[in-house]
Amino acid sequence: MKWSFFVLGNSRRFIVFIFVCLPFFAFAQESLPADAEDTKSAAKQLKQTLSEIADYRELIEQIESEQKDAFGFEKRALGKQRLNTLTRYRNLLQQYIEDITALEEQAFVKKHQEKAINLVEKALQEIYDDLAVSDKAVGDLEQSIADALKNIFSLNEAPAKDRVAQMLWKLNLIRRYQEDVFHALVYLSRSAESLGLNADKSLALAEQRVRKQADTLSGFIGLNEDKLLQLEKKKAVVRTESDTGKALISQSALVNLEIQEYANRLQHMVTLLNELGLSTALYKKTVIQARDSLSKEVLDGQVFSHLVTEWWLDFKKWMRRQAPSLIGSAITLIGIFVVAYLLSKLVRRIVSISLHRSRPDMSELARSFLIVSSGRLIILLGIIYALAQLGVQIGPLLAGLGIMGFVIGFALQETLANFASGLMILIYRPYDVGDKIRVAGLEGRVKEMTLVTTTIFTSANHHLTVPNNTIWKDIIQNITSQPHVRMDLFFTAPFASDSKAILSAIDDELNQNKVVEQDRDKHARVYELGESEVKYIARFWVSSDDIDEAKWSISEAVKQRFDNIGIGKDS
Repeated sequence: MKWSFFVLGNSRRFIVFIFVCLPFFAFAQESLPADAEDTKSAAKQLKQTLSEIADYRELIEQIESEQKDAFGFEKRALGKQRLNTLTRYRNLLQQYIEDITALEEQAFVKKHQEKAINLVEKALQEIYDDLAVSDKAVGDLEQSIADALKNIFSLNEAPAKDRVAQMLWKLNLIRRYQEDVFHALVYLSRSAESLGLNADKSLALAEQRVRKQADTLSGFIGLNEDKLLQLEKKKAVVRTESDTGKALISQSALVNLEIQEYANRLQHMVTLLNELGLSTALYKKTVIQARDSLSKEVLDGQVFSHLVTEWWLDFKKWMRRQAPSLIGSAITLIGIFVVAYLLSKLVRRIVSISLHRSRPDMSELARSFLIVSSGRLIILLGIIYALAQLGVQIGPLLAGLGIMGFVIGFALQETLANFASGLMILIYRPYDVGDKIRVAGLEGRVKEMTLVTTTIFTSANHHLTVPNNTIWKDIIQNITSQPHVRMDLFFTAPFASDSKAILSAIDDELNQNKVVEQDRDKHARVYELGESEVKYIARFWVSSDDIDEAKWSISEAVKQRFDNIGIGKDS
């Protein structure tokens, strides 16, 4: 009983001890440095990567051994397998070196660094050998393609074209493989630098080969863009539904795909050139134009700044080369414009003097139109001559101006209607500057005339600008077109008034008024009989400049005479 109590008591004490000490154990565990654990994990990872590298190395050697005894399709398949395995091997080797350089344990790094150096040196040597073999293959294929193209018309055309197409396909595969080799060359060279090796030779080779490949791809893009342009021209003259049109559409689609493929490969070369620290602005511009859209790279501030800087340097070079011719052209243009301006003023003056002497009765609108048009014609001829000096084709330019004029004319129909009405007024001359007219419910003196509007000042000195189309569509009364006009004034008097006395009063006023032309016919008559009044008419002639004065003075004087003889007064 005592023993069981003791055991139970000790168990309780042990459990309490565990719960009390557990947080301290946890704290101690958390307080232990993690470097040892991280180093152990990194060592395990590097060991696994190194094992995979060895496996790939063994696989490559095995494929190379089998490839020596293979023929035909089997040999080509083994060759493709070798290339794919080499690419994975080099990528894995690059990752292995990056993992080594990321470690901080010096002893551990030194242990793996020696292995990495041996692997990198061997990989770079294999790259040199691969490039030499692939360059020879490219040279042989290019020579074979050139020979086949020379003899293509003397042989059976269809099989010869198939052989050329097959060789071009092989050539494209080799070049694409070389681009993968360039990628490995660049990054393994950087890895060699990080391991302390001298990578000047490999980096120089990478710079030369990557730039050459970028130039080649840019050339292919340019050639395909020219081919696409030719196809577009052919498509423009055939019907889309026809067999020829469908064939051209298919060809254009294939050429577009080739352009996009070359653009993607050029973008890969641009990435490698950036890694090498070389200028890539022109290549990026080619990629952007080939893709026909702005890439995200262009929106990056540094890339955009680099592009602008590159273009600015190219612009300055171009300016240095073209500066003498540009300065000469600028001086020529300025001289042509100055001479044309002075000549236009001289011609306007000559035309103005000639018109005043030969046609003094010409309307102001016609005179100003001829004077202004002659000056503007000289200016226009000067501009055309200046453009011709710059090498601009005048024929297409004039055709374009004609089309643009048609579009503008369609948009400005109302303005053209006013212009046409102005021409009609110019030809038929219903009025001129200085004439007093009555038109469209308006009356005033014409102050200014253009081919679009007529400016009129009313008797109240109101300034009115009237569209010529409004005037031409209405009845135009030119009050001052004749030096003398006949006027009719009407007076009314009660029916019971003495008609003789009224007619005598009106006649006396007409004979005595200074505004009335006394040498012309004038008389007063009963004009109309009303129910309670009689209307009388006074008919006489006055100068066209005195119309208003005659109306006011005669009306006032006749009213005074009526008052004197008691006409209109209450009986």
